Amino acid sequence: MKLIKRILFPVDFSENCLSAARYVEAMAGRFEAEVMLLHVVGPGEGGLTLAEELLPQRQAQLDAYLRDELKYFTTQRVCVTGDDPASEIIAIAREWKPDLVMLPTHGLGAFRRHTLGSVTAKLLEELDCPVWTSMHNETVLPLENIHCRMVLCGVDLSDRSEYVLEWAAALAAENDAELAIVHAMKPIRQPVLALGIQEELTDSAAADARRAIDRLRLTAGLRAPVFLGEGDTAGVVAGIEKEFGADLLVIGRHERGTQDGFAIIRESPCPVISC
Repeated sequence: MKLIKRILFPVDFSENCLSAARYVEAMAGRFEAEVMLLHVVGPGEGGLTLAEELLPQRQAQLDAYLRDELKYFTTQRVCVTGDDPASEIIAIAREWKPDLVMLPTHGLGAFRRHTLGSVTAKLLEELDCPVWTSMHNETVLPLENIHCRMVLCGVDLSDRSEYVLEWAAALAAENDAELAIVHAMKPIRQPVLALGIQEELTDSAAADARRAIDRLRLTAGLRAPVFLGEGDTAGVVAGIEKEFGADLLVIGRHERGTQDGFAIIRESPCPVISC
């Protein structure tokens, strides 16, 4: 059975959205997935134009959007009205039940480039299905330059890690990609301890982590290489992504709204799927 049969793609017609669309096209092509393009129409500038008045124009714009690029795929093009785009997207997702939601983060400018858009943050907090996003997709890449050859899976050794690893493994297998695992250990900060004891505690924590990851690999039937690092979670994961040459990072969302997850997405040099 295909891992991804339905992809929900919220559209706002921005340049970042067009860049994300190339990844949607690549993912839909790999899995032969149905794509729903969803646009939420709000009031016009200054609230002078009602959303209902703008709806026909926006529906026509959506009908023409990526028509050539997606002409070989099964697509739905849905416009709805609403003051809160995130709430409307969540409602449609819960009704349509996509296997993956794909959207850019829309971080703009020197400051916002390092923040998550409010819509993305809310979807990550509220949706149960995997969510694809990328902080660094300002450039619209040609389809042939979008690859999924190296998949890195971040595990925090929570109860959700088994599901996250199995999902990442299935994605890697479907793409004939290499899979690796990364785990970031929190630093053991005990300034009153002697240096030797500090190192011993760190080595013990690393050994415990490797044993837990070995159990996960055994359950999933995997022999994927493992990377361990100590320090800030987002920094450790981003460093391993660069070392491994990851095209895609898969992480878990066991704690809704966790700041670690948001930080990982902000720092990741490649797109992230949050499961």
